[in-house]
Amino acid sequence: MFQRFFQKPAKGHQGSEANDDDALLSEADIVTSRFARKRRRRHDSEAKIAVKTTFICSAIYLSITILVCLVLKDAQFVDDIDVACLNHVSSYSPIVKEVKPGWHVRQYNGSFLHETVYRQAAGPEVDAAWAALGADYRSVVIPASEAEKTGIRSDQVKISQIYGGGFPANVEGLHHIHCLNLLRKALWWNYEYYRDKKEGAFSNTEYIVRYHVTHCLDILRQQLMCVTDVGVLGQVWWQAKDMAKPLPFVDFNTRHKCRDFEAIRKWAEERQLPPESDVDMSLFYEQPAPGDRVLPAIP
Repeated sequence: MFQRFFQKPAKGHQGSEANDDDALLSEADIVTSRFARKRRRRHDSEAKIAVKTTFICSAIYLSITILVCLVLKDAQFVDDIDVACLNHVSSYSPIVKEVKPGWHVRQYNGSFLHETVYRQAAGPEVDAAWAALGADYRSVVIPASEAEKTGIRSDQVKISQIYGGGFPANVEGLHHIHCLNLLRKALWWNYEYYRDKKEGAFSNTEYIVRYHVTHCLDILRQQLMCVTDVGVLGQVWWQAKDMAKPLPFVDFNTRHKCRDFEAIRKWAEERQLPPESDVDMSLFYEQPAPGDRVLPAIP
């Protein structure tokens, strides 16, 4: 029995153990190989995802860049926000180009019982105050190069080249001042004074004066509806000594963002046409050319 324990293993038995070791090594190699292949596949998959992500991001970035370039191609960068806003809300005229808007805050004089000079009864003082606002300025000249942008057609009235050419035109804001002044003159407590003077609009018949006044009335209506002020009027309390309790009253003394009216007035004053007495009116205007529109009546 002891011999059996101390005997050397048979050659065949040794070969079997070697084969078992080889089998174990082969299985380990297989597992290692499979793990390596999985890792390579995962790495390849991650690399593909990274490439695709990079490509997609690059395409999106390129598309956005092209879109921004197309949008900005005709864009104008704003140097002065006040001028940009003015160009956005105003019709073009040389004034827009040549006169700074000069926005500023102004406190309105909304007094109900305390009159300013502009509210006085008819007379030289109130007339001078309104005249100083440009209510009676003559037309200005719009150069031919500016006419189309300003909305003046080529077949409208032209000044003869003898007197420098261009187109006669009126600044609309000053026409509004003229109209408001005419309404003031036409108030029943002023009317007789101006009718008897027979100057300006009142040199015409009352029939024409009526049309002139109602024309101005409707022009101002349209202007106020076009640029409607959306500010609000609060109310204040007032109480006279003999009143038992205070009463509310609208506060018209509000603050507003205003353009520089004086700069506009000065621009128009400096560019007025000469008085008719200083020129030969038979030569001052070019006569209509063939094909120019001539209206059959006063519009």
